[in-house]
Amino acid sequence: MAALSALIPILLAIVLLLLKQSSWIAALAGAVAAGIVLAVFYPTPASALVEAGADYFPLILEVALILLFGMTLARLLEAAGSMTEISTWVESLAPSRSFGVALVVFGIVPFAESVTGFGIGVTIGVPVLRHLGCSLRQSAILGLLGLIAVPWGALGPGTTVAAALANLDVDELGLATAWLNAIPVVIVTISVLLIMRPGLVSALGVIASAGLMWVGILGASYVVGMAPAGIIGSLIVIVALGTLFILRARRSSLTRSLGLAVLPYATLTIGLLLARALHSAVPNLLTQILASPPFWLAMACVIAAFRVPARRSVATSASRSWLPIGAGTAAFMFMGWLMTTSGMSEAIGSLLPAGLVLLTPWLTAAGAVLTGSNTGANSMFTGTLDAVATSSHVSSMPVIAAGNAAGSLAALAAPPRVAMAVQMADSSAPTSANDVTWVQGRALTVSALNALALGLWIQFAV
Repeated sequence: MAALSALIPILLAIVLLLLKQSSWIAALAGAVAAGIVLAVFYPTPASALVEAGADYFPLILEVALILLFGMTLARLLEAAGSMTEISTWVESLAPSRSFGVALVVFGIVPFAESVTGFGIGVTIGVPVLRHLGCSLRQSAILGLLGLIAVPWGALGPGTTVAAALANLDVDELGLATAWLNAIPVVIVTISVLLIMRPGLVSALGVIASAGLMWVGILGASYVVGMAPAGIIGSLIVIVALGTLFILRARRSSLTRSLGLAVLPYATLTIGLLLARALHSAVPNLLTQILASPPFWLAMACVIAAFRVPARRSVATSASRSWLPIGAGTAAFMFMGWLMTTSGMSEAIGSLLPAGLVLLTPWLTAAGAVLTGSNTGANSMFTGTLDAVATSSHVSSMPVIAAGNAAGSLAALAAPPRVAMAVQMADSSAPTSANDVTWVQGRALTVSALNALALGLWIQFAV
């Protein structure tokens, strides 16, 4: 009875999400249910909760601030015309549609997503793909496939949450996820080739771009850690293809306005890297704050705000939009913490047959489709994945890394993101139900193949 009761918080949240309730309502209901189940079936000493909370609650604050400043930065950049400026530069220099698609899918969308999160990369990538000559459906699904770096989206709060709940080092989990992200990269690359059907040279360009992004993220995870790895890996693709485009066109089109458009991104990237190096050399509270992702997201917001006359109203609008997202994420994180600390997650893990670790990626994939984020999925299921790994006598690290990679890519199939991508592909017309259904089907297929491949890898390789 106690083991079955542990399912109540997750099942309640899932049912509410299926009933089209807001994510924050489902998360809050799940958190309340977790508190009740804890009190009735899993009584935990207050001292244990306080001790665990002292380590975990600052993380909730950090994630909430990352979400706030990430959303504010996206709104400020949009208001300043920065995204339009970058899109115009790509459209003017791409030598072919396939090479332009490669730059968008493996460079621009992952970069924007790594900086701001929330699927913002899709809002940049889809219009560029339309201007490159892709059809509405192609643009929507290709833009969603660009969410290949979601484990590092918004500087990686989802990965950070998974590491905290499983008591793993966040940089080590980021590195393990980077290795396993080869599977999603291969699946996305094959999908792009099937959609575009390019010639040999262009196909090699797509494959090279995908490989360069994967190697870049992997290398950055080794050298500088998890948080900036997505930014660095996707930036390498942008620089490499951008240089190739410039050399071929024999013109750069590098203008002052383009420089101002990318200045907030440069401030965030360079500042975070230098601050992390400083903290490694001089570890103390001040350098820890300086090296935190929210600090440099806030600095990027300050830089971006100088180009926006109505900066106050934009920031206010972003804050209002952030409230339900921040509340939902915090509630999911709180629910996951309660379930992990009290032993509920371990009890759920015991319900699964020992050794069936191949099922674990499906849990986070389903959670990401329902909640729309890998942070929500990891908050709900990391404790369970950890318990399944323990009962199966395998290391938790690869199991949780695979779940992280599966849930991250599955976020592209969340219905709100699919509808947004289709709408961005043709903002002049109402969203077509047929187009949404088509894109949703492809997105779910990619997510399912990814979860299956990751599950089989864990089952037979760990």
